[in-house]
Amino acid sequence: MPDIGERVQNVRLLRMWTQARLAKEAGISPTTVSGIETGKIGRPHFGTFGKLARALGVAPEELLDSREPLKQQGPVPLSLGWARETGEGEFESGLERASLESLDSLSCGLDVEQGRLQRLYGEFPEGSEQGLFIKRQIREVAGRSGSVKASAMVRRNQVEAKRTDEPGRDTESSKQNRNLDRRDKTP
Repeated sequence: MPDIGERVQNVRLLRMWTQARLAKEAGISPTTVSGIETGKIGRPHFGTFGKLARALGVAPEELLDSREPLKQQGPVPLSLGWARETGEGEFESGLERASLESLDSLSCGLDVEQGRLQRLYGEFPEGSEQGLFIKRQIREVAGRSGSVKASAMVRRNQVEAKRTDEPGRDTESSKQNRNLDRRDKTP
């Protein structure tokens, strides 16, 4: 099982950031980032850890890899890091358990990431190794984004169906049924 430093490094590399860039984004020193990634700092300060997670756009739990406790607590919070690193089955089952708000948030995050990757792709010569790598990342993010959007659409339909099925809801058909009932009871 990878340690905290490896997980920080993996997420950083997914974003194609240097240690210096992560340090700048998180507001910590590059020496601290290096120390965490190499394991010299095995237990980073809680505040430092939070800054790293925010800068990387992931839940702190993802960097801790505390998946077992999270499963016991409820659904895993959806984040860009989670969406990019989970396998297909875990990804889809996570979407099924997610709230509509989580799905919408993840959808926005994936859209932003896709835009970032597309801009980055334009910086490399067509057909270059880096360009092809980024193109694969764009396809992966686009596929995940489509799946999230489909799940959100289904969830919206479910929410809407529940609202229209609530008792006491004043819909046109229930008004007509009440009017028919009144006519049957009049002498």
